[in-house]
Amino acid sequence: MLFSQLQTVIFNCRCRYNFNGVNTMNIAIYSRKSKYSEKGDSIDNQIQYCKEYAEIHLSHIPDKKYVIYEDEGFSAANTARPQFQKLLKDIKNHSVDMLMCYRLDRINRNVSDFSKTLDILEQHEVSFISATENFDTSTPMGKAMIYIASVFAQLERETTAERVRDNMLALSHTGRWLGGLAPLGYDSEVIPYLDENCKERQLYRLIPVETELTTVRLLFYKYMETKSLSQVETYCLVNHIKTQKNCDFTKSSIALILQNPTYCIADTDAYGYFHSLGCIMANDLKAYNGKQGILCYNRTKHLGGRKQKKRPSCEWVIAIGKHEGIINGRDYAHVQNQIKQNKSKGTPRTETSNIALLSGKIICSDCGSRLRIKNIQRKEKKIYFSYVCEMKVLSKGSRCRMHNIPGNRMDSGVLEIISGLLAAGDPDTNYIPYLKKKEHLILGTAHGRNKKLETLQKEEHDLNNTIRNLLSQMVQNPSHLTVKYVLPKLEELDKKLNCIQKEIESLSVTAAYNTLPAGTIDSLYRNLAYIPVLLQETGMIQKKLALDSLIEKIDWDGTDAYVTLKTQ
Repeated sequence: MLFSQLQTVIFNCRCRYNFNGVNTMNIAIYSRKSKYSEKGDSIDNQIQYCKEYAEIHLSHIPDKKYVIYEDEGFSAANTARPQFQKLLKDIKNHSVDMLMCYRLDRINRNVSDFSKTLDILEQHEVSFISATENFDTSTPMGKAMIYIASVFAQLERETTAERVRDNMLALSHTGRWLGGLAPLGYDSEVIPYLDENCKERQLYRLIPVETELTTVRLLFYKYMETKSLSQVETYCLVNHIKTQKNCDFTKSSIALILQNPTYCIADTDAYGYFHSLGCIMANDLKAYNGKQGILCYNRTKHLGGRKQKKRPSCEWVIAIGKHEGIINGRDYAHVQNQIKQNKSKGTPRTETSNIALLSGKIICSDCGSRLRIKNIQRKEKKIYFSYVCEMKVLSKGSRCRMHNIPGNRMDSGVLEIISGLLAAGDPDTNYIPYLKKKEHLILGTAHGRNKKLETLQKEEHDLNNTIRNLLSQMVQNPSHLTVKYVLPKLEELDKKLNCIQKEIESLSVTAAYNTLPAGTIDSLYRNLAYIPVLLQETGMIQKKLALDSLIEKIDWDGTDAYVTLKTQ
């Protein structure tokens, strides 16, 4: 009985009625796959199956309009998927009559998330159909079965995750290296062996590369001495100490090495440290005899491509490897605690986006490093700064001695050059077509500024009204309670009003621009000859965005700067 009810699909969907008297239905087809693939239930196969299903089971609706939403490379673990969010937005805007998917788990694998999605569909009278499972929310039985199926989808996901953890724990007991790029100081070698069925298998283990391990030891001991990643980075630059790929060490690459458990010796101090973090310990304390190194499984989560995220320490599986460690547990724990301590007390980076126009664009001709902002000074309400070669700063002048650039002169000079080139508007110059394509960036920033200005002016008007009302209350009821509670509120509103008025003043355009008729503003923006005017009149952030879109790079040889414009 239940099976026959599931196979019976009753459609109770609202349709749109056009002026030609034809019933139309907007059917949203949502497809998703965690990994890019053309096999099995690929994105294209899902969409085709849903269309064929609709043609058969919705044949009584002659005019069907399909709207496709595709999320390829996204997991169903959460709803943070671009096309899924666009779908929800369209549903709320009443642009969708029916939602169809290949299978229920394409939408969600979390009961809570699916329940919220179903509530949104019900609120906006959108029917939902799972094509391969014949679930239809227009029937009570279909709705109940959808909830049951979502429970099993979540159970499947959690069971899969648990199975992966169990497999990781089983692998940890073997102490094998799981493959991939070996950390600095080690190489991986294949060890053939016979399994319980006498089949030949192979596993990998780490073998030491002594010349590289010497570098790793140096990094650990130098950090314990200086307690600073910056000082270790400088030491490496001054002494030409390189990475595996013969590149200079950076603070981030040094930190990755110092935090890698592979270098830690499996002794009792190491056991105590990782156990205190709540890690899953694959071996008993008695196995930590100080003879081998540690391997950490399930430490990172791959997000696609080269992106990865460190998992919480409670999910790490700590095991004794087959390689030799080089840093004892006490020193390793000391380094980790020092890194955490430095992070907790670190000062935030000075915001330079409102100071310099060309940060990240200027390249040193001697060493190829980028120039950074240094020597920031404030005198008489004006900010002075310099562009300084990053290699010169980090190596304390031992690797590069490039002359600094006075920042204010550099910014104004480049801005003048760009404005002059744009004002000339020579059609034979090869960068003109590219710049015409980029006019929308200037237009967008100027329009965005005007929109923000309108919002601030409305806030200013509302605040003035609120302040007047409160003052009126104080006049009409001059009691001590009114003064006690209303006066602090007035002071708070007055401070907020002053801030808004200052921001309005900074965003206000020139008088000449304000006198332009509203209808001519767009044509002004789209005229190439007026872009230099806009570059001069917009704020610092808008200028920076515009120059970023126009300039490829600036080479500095210590005397002259060579500006390369983007042309394609």
